[in-house]
Amino acid sequence: MLCVALLSVTGAVNAQTTNPADSLFIVTYTVGSSWDANKQPNEQLYFKEHSAILSKLRKEGVIKAGARFADKGMIVITANSFTTAKKIILSDIAVVNKLFDADIQKLNVFYEGCLERPK
Repeated sequence: MLCVALLSVTGAVNAQTTNPADSLFIVTYTVGSSWDANKQPNEQLYFKEHSAILSKLRKEGVIKAGARFADKGMIVITANSFTTAKKIILSDIAVVNKLFDADIQKLNVFYEGCLERPK
């Protein structure tokens, strides 16, 4: 089942319990200007730290889902405001150092459901 938890970024935002007032945000990642096309992802500077941040957010319940499509990555997070969502995502060292560009948008769900990996 593809479910991801929102993680707090160290020093940026404390983990919160999701409540009905929280909103969903979709974050789309593309490679940034610091990405070295001659290196594998795990060889990129800040990649391991980025992965650790996402893992922490998932365990904390901030990330609700995550996927890759085409040449992009995507996560769905919960936050109580757009400002909080931006603080979480834009404090990621890989985003700060332009390994990834992150686009954050409010997500309005019109069909509820659960995503699962094809078996």
